Amino acid sequence: MNKKLINFPSAFLENYQNIIGKEKIKEIREAARSLKGKHIVHLSSTYQGGGVAEMLNTLVLLLNDLDITCGWRLLKGSKLFFNITKSFHNALQGSEIDLTEETKRIYENTTKYNSIFTHLGHHDLIVVHDPQPLSIIKNLKENQKWIWRCHIDITEPNQNLWQYLKQYINQYDEMIISDEKYIKDDITIPQTIIHPSIDPLSDKNKDLTEEEAKKIISDLNISLDKPIILQVSRYDIWKDPEGVLEVFKKVKKEIDCQLVFVGNIADDDPEAVEIYQKIIEKAKNVKDTHFLVNIENNDISINALQKMADLVLQKSIKEGFALTISESFWKETPVIASNVGGIPLQVVNDKNGFLIDNPMDYDSFAEKIIYLLNNKEKREEMGKFAKEYVKENFLVTKHLLDYINLFKKHLT
Repeated sequence: MNKKLINFPSAFLENYQNIIGKEKIKEIREAARSLKGKHIVHLSSTYQGGGVAEMLNTLVLLLNDLDITCGWRLLKGSKLFFNITKSFHNALQGSEIDLTEETKRIYENTTKYNSIFTHLGHHDLIVVHDPQPLSIIKNLKENQKWIWRCHIDITEPNQNLWQYLKQYINQYDEMIISDEKYIKDDITIPQTIIHPSIDPLSDKNKDLTEEEAKKIISDLNISLDKPIILQVSRYDIWKDPEGVLEVFKKVKKEIDCQLVFVGNIADDDPEAVEIYQKIIEKAKNVKDTHFLVNIENNDISINALQKMADLVLQKSIKEGFALTISESFWKETPVIASNVGGIPLQVVNDKNGFLIDNPMDYDSFAEKIIYLLNNKEKREEMGKFAKEYVKENFLVTKHLLDYINLFKKHLT
């Protein structure tokens, strides 16, 4: 890679030295040496609008910087196909699904169609992300190694769908999950835990001055005259935007504050537009609410909001991991979140935020929000702990090393 031609800080491992230290950089380079020249490719369903795409944007660049030839392919499909895979996503998190033979036919035919022009056959290892491209292995597996990376909360999947998808999962050589609670006894291949990560050099997480952050927020027509409660999430039933609004209404009775809910609508998420329109209608008469979608300069805007928010909410009903929590922690902002999925891996109760056991317990959410808004010293104490916790556990450089060690297991 010609470093003179690349203007992305995240493209080069050395740029992380001031954050993780010279010895950790050396450790990563040493670990990657035996993979030099190997061909690895990631396959996912979208290049923007979610945590998977954000992580791959950095990980693929860094793997190439380590002289590992790493590519990234995108799944192509119709609106009907992505409606089907969205229903798969929901069902893997426990929703009901009408899994007809026609549904299966459309799903399988689309991945078969993709298998023709993605040209995955000459790679040494393929990493397939989430259920959208899962069944592509049926048409392609030869002598390469295949890994399925599941980013979803599969604690209690719909069993009808699970039995169907399991036939494809068990054709892989390994399955990556985010939390030990997602380990499945009926999966015959090895299952390994790798935590998602944030990139501290990306626009979403790089250091901003307070003046820069204030200017960005002002450009969004949001005032800093009142405390900000922030949730950054996709417009998705599992992120519970309606519940967030109900919690805010309770808090607003006690403290004059404002709610900012910001998220993207991804290409592979056809439900999101309807959910967004519904919450806009419900919030139209609730003062001091801002529901933003696909905002211009999205990443730097979210960075500024997470930095200047008084606290962040993550009121998920189901959650694979929720990287928005670690993003907020990196800006020293405490988080109040549901005790579900991968969230308790990040939130240490009463240390960097609060966990609410029942996601539908609006009163408990409101009580903790009011407590933190009234206690600046506690917020600052939590914020300092939060940043160090992310530095030790959830930076992309640790994620990179975890990937390297797993790839070595299959390729050396």
